[in-house]
Formats: sequence, C-alpha cells, structure tokens
Amino acid sequence: MSCIRLYGNSADAFGQRKEEGAFGLRDNMSKRFLLVLALGLVLTLLFAVSATAGSLLECKGELPGGYTFTGPEEVTVSIDVRNAGDEDFPGPVELYYPDLTQVEEFGSPTLAAGSNRNWEGKWKVTQKELEEGVIAFYVRYPVKDEKSGELTTKAKKLSFKISYAGAEPELDIRRSFLPAVAQKNQEVSVIYEISNTGAAEVSNVTIKENSAIAATAGAIKSIAPGETKKFVFTAKMGTKDLTSEATVTYKAGGKNYSSKVEADTIKYGTMDLTATLSADKKGGAPGDTVKLTLKLKNSGKGDYTNVNVTDETLGEVFSGETVKAGETVTLEKDLIVTETTDLQFIVKADGADGNALETATGRVHVVATDPTKQVVLSVEASADRSQVYKIPGGVVRFTITVRNESAVEVRGISVKAVEREVYLFDAIPSGESRSVTRDMEISMAGNFQFTANAKDELGQTVTFASNTIPIAYAPPTPEPTEAPLVTPPAPATYTIPAPTKEPDWIEPTERIAGVAWLVLLLIALPLCILLVIGAVRRGIRKSQSNKAMDHLEGANYRDYSVAPRRGKRNEIVSGEEERREETAGEAETAETQQAAPAGEEQSSDLMAETLKRLYDDPAENTETAETAGAAEEIAEEVKETAEEAAEAAAESVQAETENVAQSMQEATRRRRTGRK
Repeated sequence: MSCIRLYGNSADAFGQRKEEGAFGLRDNMSKRFLLVLALGLVLTLLFAVSATAGSLLECKGELPGGYTFTGPEEVTVSIDVRNAGDEDFPGPVELYYPDLTQVEEFGSPTLAAGSNRNWEGKWKVTQKELEEGVIAFYVRYPVKDEKSGELTTKAKKLSFKISYAGAEPELDIRRSFLPAVAQKNQEVSVIYEISNTGAAEVSNVTIKENSAIAATAGAIKSIAPGETKKFVFTAKMGTKDLTSEATVTYKAGGKNYSSKVEADTIKYGTMDLTATLSADKKGGAPGDTVKLTLKLKNSGKGDYTNVNVTDETLGEVFSGETVKAGETVTLEKDLIVTETTDLQFIVKADGADGNALETATGRVHVVATDPTKQVVLSVEASADRSQVYKIPGGVVRFTITVRNESAVEVRGISVKAVEREVYLFDAIPSGESRSVTRDMEISMAGNFQFTANAKDELGQTVTFASNTIPIAYAPPTPEPTEAPLVTPPAPATYTIPAPTKEPDWIEPTERIAGVAWLVLLLIALPLCILLVIGAVRRGIRKSQSNKAMDHLEGANYRDYSVAPRRGKRNEIVSGEEERREETAGEAETAETQQAAPAGEEQSSDLMAETLKRLYDDPAENTETAETAGAAEEIAEEVKETAEEAAEAAAESVQAETENVAQSMQEATRRRRTGRK
C-alpha cells in the first residue's frame, strides 16, 4: 500500500488554499503558546518543511535565496518528491505552481517503490503572497481504493513560510481638470494619475471624490513599483464653480495607508467657441474603424483662427483650422481600433481680440472587443423575376439567405428591406445559414437590397447588406379593343297554336300511295327490259339491211348494162360521175355502144348472182335465225314476269284497299261512339 509523507502544512483538497500566516496569533494567548509557536517558526526556517509521522511519500523543498522579502521578486524553488513505500504508485504524480498551472519540467512520473523525482525552478513571489506570508505548491497523486479497486486523485499542499519586511510605499498623486473653465452643461473631466515610486506594490487603491464630482468612489486594483495608473471622474458643469477634493486609500505590506488631495476649483464661465466629440459606434474588434466627429461652433462675433486639436492618445488630430463667426465646422477622423481607450480632444485657438482660448470636448470611450466574439454575417438575396408588368402592384418573390460567419452563435437577427422588417431569426449557430422567402409588392422599378441587423458584444446594432437586385418595369402589351356589346331587341313572342289532329283518312291514303309506287316500279322494270330487247333487235335488222345495201345501187340510179371498172362488182358509180366521164371522151363512148349487147348480158348475170348470195348464204341465215329466236324467248319470259308482277300488285292494292276501308269504318265507328 502506498503512503504519503508530506513536509510542511497541508490542505484537504486540491487547489484549496488555507490562510496560514502567523498561525492565528492573538493578544490573549499565553506566553507558552507563543514560545511553542516561535520554536515552530524557527524549525521551519531551518528545515523549510516539517515531517508528518507515518507518511511514506516524502516531499522536501527549500528556497535557496532565503525566506525574507522586501517586495515581489523572483526566487528559486527546489522540491524533491520520493516514494518511501514498498509499492509503486498506480498512476502519475504531478507538481503544480501556486497559480495552479502544472510544472511541465517535473513531468508526470509513475514513482516506483523507493524512487524519487527532483525539480528546481523559478517562481515570482506576488504581493498577495507577501501579505499572506506563505508560498504554496501542490502535489497531485493517485490513490487506489482497497474495497472497490477504483483509482481516485487527491492533492496536498506544500507550503513555504515567508516573512515580509517591505519598505514604506511611496505614491505620487497628480490631479488635473479638463477643461479648467467650463460653461453650463459642459462635461468636465477630473483626472487622477497615481504613480508608485516606491519598492512595494500597493493594492486596493480607492479614490473618494467630492459628492459634487462623483457620488461613488473610484478604484484601482493594484499599482506595481514604477507603474502609473489613471482614473477619471466626469461631471456636468452647472451655473457655479465645481470643487474637487479627494481622499486616496491603499494597502501595502499588509498595512493600510491614505493620502489627502487638497481642494481645487473648476471655474464656471462662458466662451464663444465650443467643441463636441462623438463616435459612430462604441467600439469594435481590433482592426475595425470608428468614425470620430468633431463639431466646432463659434457663437461669437469674431473669427477663431489657428485652431489646433490634440489628444493624449492620438497626438495632433487637426491643425490650422478656422471657425468664422456664427458658423459651425465639422471635422471627421477615422480611428482604427487597437485597444480600449478614452478620447478627449483639447482645442486651442486664437480669438479675434488676440487672446488665446483653450477648451475641451467630452470624453469618448472606445472599447476593443474580443475578436472571437465579433459578429460577422453574409447576406445573399435572389428574385424569381427581373421585371414586372404592373407599377404599382407588381409582385416579386424574394429569397434572402443569411449565413453566420462568426465564431459564436448570433441571436436576434432582423432582416429588413429599407426600414421595414421582413423576418426575424431567433438565432443562427456559427457556420450555419437560414433562408426566408417573401412575396413583396413593389411600387417602383429599380435596385432592391436587403440588410441583416444584429446586436454585437457592446449591444450596438451592426448591419450587413446583401447584393443588389435590379427589377425593371415592362409595359404590358395592350389588349385588342373589344367590340361594343349591343343589346339585341327583345324577341317577339307569338302564341303557337295547338297542333290540329290530322284526319283519320290521311294515314290509309299514304299507305295506298306507297303501294301504288311499288306497283308502278314493278311495271316499269319489265318495260325497260322490253325496250332494251327491242333496241337489240332493231340493231340486228339494221345490220342485215346494211349488208343487203352493199349489193344495191348507192346513187340515184345504177346502170347494170355497164360492167364495173377495175373488176370490182360492188363499186357503185353515180350517174353524175358517168356523165362527167362521158364528156371526157367521145371515142370511148362509141366503143361502149358497140359492145352493148355483150355488156347487158353480163349485167344480168351479175344481178342474179348477187341476189342469190344475199338470201341463200346458210351461215348468215342460221345465225340470224338463232338471234331472233333467243330474242323472242327473252321477250316471252319478260312478258310472263310482268304479268305475274301486275297480278301481285293488283292483289296487294286490293288487300290494302280493303284494310283502308276497314280502318275508315273503325274510325267512323269510334267517332260515333265518342259523340254518344
């Protein structure tokens, strides 16, 4: 089992500091207790630490430079940690400075049984340690529970008792007024500059001013030797002088001190030249720009020339300016933020009467914020169209996307169009985006832009603009002129007579007419067939007649006593042609007359032969007879068909007539019955 032996006083928990200086000395303690206490202090100074019996973790330490100090200074510290038990530690052993930062040079050793680790380093003794009289280092080590077997970490404090023999503190307190003369409602600054010119650090500095200047006291935490710190009170000038008087209290070497600042007066007065300083924002992250605006107003009758403006931090700001009578001059300057600072411009000028004037502005506090908490947003906008056809009244759908480029979450992001809020995002985490879509009615064409507004660390509004979106106006195409609406005249109303019932005889008559048409159609069909047959027969007879005419005279007469020319029997020559031929040659006529007896005989033979051929040709006669017989058979069949159709039609007409007569009788009977 590992045990701990710790030299010096200890604490029950890691990081818990217990004030130990002077061991609770009291005036009513007995002399014996004081003697024992003095002996203990001597042993501490000799051995630096005391031993606790029964512990097996041995820790030794010393301050080689001594244990008495006159002020804060850097000392050498030597510490030795040893495992005096018979078991190894189950985890690492670590050493920590008094400010609870780990001593890296010591490492994290797992001390085996009988092993040790040494460390020697530097530590700067603070004013608080001097006042408390102790320097405390810490050792953290692992402990294993015997029942559960779990590892837990515990810590002990290793203390070095020291004494403080510091010199008396020395402070230089300076007070100034700016401006020294002020008019009504002008801001006045009462500036205290306190320098520590001694060797001892002072702390808990408190400045209690006159109630006319400030109702609450000013405070400075500490001032190291050689250091100067400033505190400023501000007040409004009334209509009478202000009196400044203060008491400064502080602590050094465990003692309390105080100093008195004598009373002084800030004069009330009037001046023609006034100066006002303002800033466009409270501050920003390092690198941001703050615009400073200085207004110089001359309410007098003379000009102020050679106006020079200076600041304690910025140095010369403006120079050589002129402010004419009754005018106000505005001067601007950009300030790059580097650190938190207070600005107060001092204005000096030459009056028209030759007298110099000095005044000052109020103080402007510019804060340098943490750059990791800076608000950075990007805004992107888009539209569903680039032109509208109606102004006003055109509707455009805009989509605005806001992205948080900051390292922290930004809350309360307001999206605006001009000064009208479109949407409010409750929060956007770092690196994320949010979008909103809105239908907006625009009143004019132009460029549209949106902004995202949020509060920064200082509570001031920061604005980020989107891209611009051009929306044009396109006049709509005119609609064609519509034809005027003509109201038609009211339609004339006529009384439609009730339909008259048709006579009963009309329906039977229509049926008789239909039957008659059918009968006529049946009669006309055979007649058409007979006409066709007749036409065929006439054609055949005409053909036979034409064949017979080919052997007959074709002119007015035929001279059968003369033989046909060129041996063609069927050639027919008209008498007109013969007469022309007779006049052509008388000699030939004479010869013809001489041969007349023989020619007449020849003509008679030719005529007989032609008639015989015409009527005695068996093939032609047979064909003609067959054609005529077929035509007669067809005619007989058509005739029979026509007769049968006529008989059927007559029977139908008679039957229909009887039906009509019966219908008429029935109708007459119904009418008579209805009359009764």
